[in-house]
Amino acid sequence: MKSLKVSPKECVGCEICGIACSVTHGDQPRASAMRIRVKRRYPDLPTPAFQPLVCRNCEKPKCVDACPKEALILNKEGEQVLLLETKCDGCGQCVEACPFEAIWVDPLLKVAIKCDLCNGNPRCVKFCSFGAIRSSGEVSA
Repeated sequence: MKSLKVSPKECVGCEICGIACSVTHGDQPRASAMRIRVKRRYPDLPTPAFQPLVCRNCEKPKCVDACPKEALILNKEGEQVLLLETKCDGCGQCVEACPFEAIWVDPLLKVAIKCDLCNGNPRCVKFCSFGAIRSSGEVSA
C-alpha cells in the first residue's frame, strides 16, 4: 500500500504541510483545501503534541465501502484510494467511515477531499522541515 509515513514526535504543528498541499491543489492557501491536516492531540498540555492526519490508503478502506456514489475507488494496483470528484456529491458518508479522520468535505467545493499523494510527488514531504512526514517509498497514482 502506498502512503505517507507520519512521525507525530517530529511534528511541531506549523501546518506548512497543509499550506503546501492547499497551494498545490488550489493555487492558494485555503484551510478547507488541505488534504493533510494537523490535529492538536493534547490541547491542555503546556506544550501540546500534534498529529498529522493523512490518508493511510488502507488495505480494506472503509471509506470506499461507505461511498454510495462510487466516488472512492482503489487504483488498478489496489494500493491507493482514489477520489473521483466528479462522482462525489459531498454526502460525507466517507468522512464518517474513516477511522483516521483523513477525509473531509470541502465546504467551498462541496466534495470530499483526501490525500492523493500529489501524483507521486507529495508536496507536504518536500516542505516539512522537521521530518514529521515522509514518503513510504515510491508513490504512484
